Amino acid sequence: SSRPAIHEEIFTLLYYGKGGFTHTEVYDMPVYLRRFNLKLLEKTIKQENEAQKKSASKPSGVSRPNIR
Repeated sequence: SSRPAIHEEIFTLLYYGKGGFTHTEVYDMPVYLRRFNLKLLEKTIKQENEAQKKSASKPSGVSRPNIR
């Protein structure tokens, strides 16, 4: 049965989708639309992670004063 996979998709969209859907909306959503939203969510999370990595690797821009 594909029920565990369906419920995993529902959980992922509800948990990471930041409140954009209700359980009923995702459960009743056509499969192609649910998969589209999952792919878009994955793409968005990857972009956010990359931006965070870039931000973390840059110098903070705060320098210590050169006191002598």
